[in-house]
Amino acid sequence: MLGSIWMVRSSSAIRSSSDTRLSFARNGTRFGNEMSGIIGIWNLDGRPVEEGVLTGMSATLAHRGPDGEELWIQGPTGLACRLLRVTPEAATETQPLVHSSGTVLVFDGRLDNREELLASLTASPSISPDSPDPALVLAAYEVFGERFPERLTGDFALGLLDPSRRQLLLARDAIGVRPLYYAHPRNTFLFASEIKALLVHPRVSAGPNDDVLAEFLLDLPRNDQGLTFFEGVSSLPPAHMAILTPGGFVTRRYWDFDPTRRVRLGSFQEYAEAFRHYFEQAVRRRLRSAYPVAVSVSGGLDSSAIFCLTETLRRSEPRRLPPLFGISYTSADWPHRDDKDLLTEIERAYGVTIERVPMSVGLLDGSREMVWHLEAPLLEVTWNGEHLLLDCARERGARVVLTGLWADQMLFGQAYLVDLFRRFAWGQVWAHLKEFRRWFPDAGPRYFWQQFFLELVNFHVPEMLLPLLRKLRLRAMVARDTPDRPWYTEAFRNRVGHCASKQTPISGPFATAHARSLYKEARWHYHVLCMEWTNKKASMHGLEMAFPFLDRDLLSFLMGIPGEMQTRNGVPRAILREAMRRVLPPPIVERRWRADLTDLLSEAIQRDYPELVHCLQPDGKAIRFGYVKGEVMREELARLDERIRDPGSEFTSSLVYLLGLELWLQVFFGETFDFKGGLACAGAN
Repeated sequence: MLGSIWMVRSSSAIRSSSDTRLSFARNGTRFGNEMSGIIGIWNLDGRPVEEGVLTGMSATLAHRGPDGEELWIQGPTGLACRLLRVTPEAATETQPLVHSSGTVLVFDGRLDNREELLASLTASPSISPDSPDPALVLAAYEVFGERFPERLTGDFALGLLDPSRRQLLLARDAIGVRPLYYAHPRNTFLFASEIKALLVHPRVSAGPNDDVLAEFLLDLPRNDQGLTFFEGVSSLPPAHMAILTPGGFVTRRYWDFDPTRRVRLGSFQEYAEAFRHYFEQAVRRRLRSAYPVAVSVSGGLDSSAIFCLTETLRRSEPRRLPPLFGISYTSADWPHRDDKDLLTEIERAYGVTIERVPMSVGLLDGSREMVWHLEAPLLEVTWNGEHLLLDCARERGARVVLTGLWADQMLFGQAYLVDLFRRFAWGQVWAHLKEFRRWFPDAGPRYFWQQFFLELVNFHVPEMLLPLLRKLRLRAMVARDTPDRPWYTEAFRNRVGHCASKQTPISGPFATAHARSLYKEARWHYHVLCMEWTNKKASMHGLEMAFPFLDRDLLSFLMGIPGEMQTRNGVPRAILREAMRRVLPPPIVERRWRADLTDLLSEAIQRDYPELVHCLQPDGKAIRFGYVKGEVMREELARLDERIRDPGSEFTSSLVYLLGLELWLQVFFGETFDFKGGLACAGAN
């Protein structure tokens, strides 16, 4: 019991499952890393919350919290938490957490600024250095009120109910790593970590969101955040909080990057040293675990940098940091077998063994489970391989997996060339574009020049003209014949035009084109969706995925520096290469190519061809919902065999999207999903 912060088991309805004690703490160090499933109900018309309803919603998130379930019910309000305990101090932690004032919190996340928070909460006698993260969050609310999310740094999603003020607060981390969804059906407000928990509530009758589906399947990039594939279900945008009272519901941004900030240092070496500082800080934050930490390492520059840095840190502080191990895919048919050689370089340099997990390729094995967990019309060719990798991490005792994802988006872009162009450094622009070709030999001869000219146009078009240009682009897209996606109906294609005026332009001011580009990457709706999907995949295994390259302080630093320092002399990721030069084996520092999974997609479709055709039946859900022309689809499937053999065919990926749509509709709007029944694609009825 934590002084004035304590856990109340409501007499009306409380259920608790046995908890699992954590095994150790090192050298007095307290870590703070949690992933849980959180749920909330507020019946705004005063109806008491039914225990069975809250329990049913909680049951859908059992995979997110295998260590315990708690319910808290008080009249028309109820909260639930499925807890995954990762920290030493979380061994006795329970949620929902109730303050002596009556305020109740459910929290899914990791705080990165515990010391700063502790210093600001000295007036709270119940808080100590051993207090778990949720206790710090709840105390921060008592001290700072509604502005408390501004004080939180890390990856998190939370719901906080204050009965005395009759208000519910929701908040989500600055980047959007942790998902948080809500629905507002008929005098009831609901929130949860995953959409499926909302869908089981008797008052929720969500259908497909046709606009979002059309934009996703027809490759229309969105900047708007908050919409989901389910009509009536919203996602709280990153860096936002929501406030619900009986009088209304509002959302507002509580934090943002400062894209006008400039970081100017004396030399490239100084920039590399500063990058090393922020990168090391980002990695340390994600090593806060009382269990071994796994690193998904491919042999590429980004994931290898994370693994080699974590191993270096662990050796320098063996009593403070948790054990570490690497895991990687392996396959006799891997497109670039030199990846294996690079893994061997790491093993030789550090005297470690990186565990190899077989790469399993397939679209339909476990496809319904994939759609159910991702809550999206999405299929991934590496799904089964990722399962094996995450299973391996869990079996070896990990609860956190570090990954090099998002380095591509955050560490290499061409927008900085616009800054050079505007400074009349045209010779430097030419030299950088020429250098790109040396590092990406498979790219077309005009590819980088085309991207540069697109950046020039994008940067110089007045913001007020963007909605008009977007509408013209949409009309052209709908009007033209799209041979790779001929099966969609005209009515479905026209849906994309309905949202053209809803696009929210990203406006400045921005210090540089480089800053604007990175800001757009960090705030792009599709990237937020990908973060949510990755979080849900990991949660299936009782794991948390952590992304050092999405650390908000690291991103703020990268936005502030000149882009030509990030890509020094046209060398992609030059700042990372230089910062990690003494940590990484030389062949990885100088690596000039990447593994490519394009061939695997065609291989998977060819292998699963009979089952694929069976799933795309003439009376399928996509046809019944009016998204697909059945006759055209049948004609295209008849020609499928010869077209999918071309690994570069746009038809291949478009077909995967179509299959994802059909399975998503079947799982959520047609059939009862049976986890033990395998594919069981017996029809759409």
